[in-house]
Amino acid sequence: MNKPYYTLPLRFGRLCEKKDLEHCMLKESISQHLYLIITTALGDCLYDETFGCSIWDSDFDNKINDSRLKEQIKYGLYSSIKNHENRLDDLGVEISFSQALVGVGENVTSMKKKLDLVVTGTLAQTDEPFAFSGYFFMGPLSYY
Repeated sequence: MNKPYYTLPLRFGRLCEKKDLEHCMLKESISQHLYLIITTALGDCLYDETFGCSIWDSDFDNKINDSRLKEQIKYGLYSSIKNHENRLDDLGVEISFSQALVGVGENVTSMKKKLDLVVTGTLAQTDEPFAFSGYFFMGPLSYY
């Protein structure tokens, strides 16, 4: 079967070598695009300042309570995905917080706030169900 979508990250060196870029199927392409949306801060893309996610606006905000933060992040994720990923219908976004021990060095661990997320929907082309899940650590030095 033909793989019509490019994989991320794009490896432009292959073009200089006159080789084709790597390809993937629709579900993998959507998952990679969602990951790109989620991991990009709003305003980082000069051509479209609405591309990205507001998660990173509240990464260091310790004053906001978890339920309000959860609603802000959920709304921001939903809006951004709805605006930038038109291959999904019936979009749903669920998030939850938990605490996780994260290793820093050989024997040192620290407690981090973990954001678990699930994005669901149906593929617009085929009406197949789609699900993407991931997690991120919030707070200072949480880019483990």
